[in-house]
Amino acid sequence: MTIVALGSKNPAKIEAVKEALKILKLDWNLIPVEIDSGVSKQPFCDETYIGARNRSLNAIKATGADIGIGIEGGICNVYGKFVAYAVVYAMTKDGLENFGISASFVLPRSIVSLIFQGKELGEASDIIFNTSNSKVREGAVGLLTNIIDRKTLYVQPVIFALYPIYNKSINNILF
Repeated sequence: MTIVALGSKNPAKIEAVKEALKILKLDWNLIPVEIDSGVSKQPFCDETYIGARNRSLNAIKATGADIGIGIEGGICNVYGKFVAYAVVYAMTKDGLENFGISASFVLPRSIVSLIFQGKELGEASDIIFNTSNSKVREGAVGLLTNIIDRKTLYVQPVIFALYPIYNKSINNILF
């Protein structure tokens, strides 16, 4: 049985990985473990990739799992607008590494303003939408779109990050 360690105990991230494994028809055992990303509470641009990789690597180290997955949400300035997105990093204990990136969405100025005052995206969203702890449920993306929640946002990049691991037919071509 393949053991997969997810570097988070956030329910939205756990459910996204479970959904991706279900879609892929992979009967892998998932172990969520709380891992510090090693980056800012609200990562910007490249820091997002570093945080996701750190979570993946340290999840393997903490559990001895075959595969580590790290999911990190970040913000980046694109053409003068701040966009939010997620990076999913997957690696094997043997050193095969890959990542996937979610769709991105533009953040309203009111949320960006709070982020630049030191708030994390989830905290800023909760303030603007008068809710609490949305980052374990729908997240900013769910509050803004009313359609796509955090779990849905993460499923595809989990699949993208894992493809060199589960799709063995391509390893001799690309990796």
